[in-house]
Amino acid sequence: MDTIRARKRQWLWRFAALGLIVGSTSLGLAQGPAPAPPPKVETTVYDMSKLVAPPTLAPNELEGKRLFVQRCALCHDLLGQPASTTVGPWVDGTTVKARGEAAIRLKIMDGSRRMPGWKHTFDAQQVDAVIAYMKTMTPEMRPKPGGPVTGPIE
Repeated sequence: MDTIRARKRQWLWRFAALGLIVGSTSLGLAQGPAPAPPPKVETTVYDMSKLVAPPTLAPNELEGKRLFVQRCALCHDLLGQPASTTVGPWVDGTTVKARGEAAIRLKIMDGSRRMPGWKHTFDAQQVDAVIAYMKTMTPEMRPKPGGPVTGPIE
């Protein structure tokens, strides 16, 4: 009878020890690595007066910008994608001034070996609008490697 009691006590101690081990893991005493900290959120403060201000471009310049972005910017890189080389050269007001409006108009209409001509797509007013928009562009607005395009938000 004493041996039966001794065995019962041994089993009770084993269950008690097992309960302590299981209880300690459920209480968080035997956890894994600490959870990662929450991600850092960065905010950008915008000058809302510039964002909601009406455009400073004239209506024909705005139309020229729309056409330029749709048809020309992929090759002439006005979309602000800094690259070391582009298919077409950077064009802005200094380009128009240096080559003259007539030469720019002819190049837009007839194209070249590397540039498609737009005479079947643009009419004379649209070409004038693109040239008017190009005159508003400055060399400072040219995308620089590693940075976005700078200039007015419109």
